Amino acid sequence: MNAMEQVQALERLQQSLRPLRAQLFEHEIYRSIKTQDDLRTFMEHHVFAVWDFMSLLKALQGRLTGVTIPWFPQGDRNARRLINEIVLEEESDEDGEGGYISHFELYRAAMAQRGANTSRIDAFIGRLSQGQPTDCML
Repeated sequence: MNAMEQVQALERLQQSLRPLRAQLFEHEIYRSIKTQDDLRTFMEHHVFAVWDFMSLLKALQGRLTGVTIPWFPQGDRNARRLINEIVLEEESDEDGEGGYISHFELYRAAMAQRGANTSRIDAFIGRLSQGQPTDCML
């Protein structure tokens, strides 16, 4: 696929996503968050989706790119590039202070700044990092 065809394919993809983006931005969740308490409650639950997205992304990276040692080229080159670009942003985005931070860590910091309870996500991550089961944590 040449450059012009790639641009056209991207434009078609963006066009096909417009109705879905509109649905997302019109979702009732945005109308249901009216107070700081509502926002904190939302964040306390949504942080698990933020963490889950990162886990899903790392699983995709493992399947679609070369992450084994020794390294070998694996999978479709364009898929590798896309996944690795997403990982770069999700895992080490600019923090606004000259450094880098993952979106999960950024979200966790925003929770603390807003006064949301981080104990559940912290305990969940702590148990996972120790290899403990988490089925009863939620």
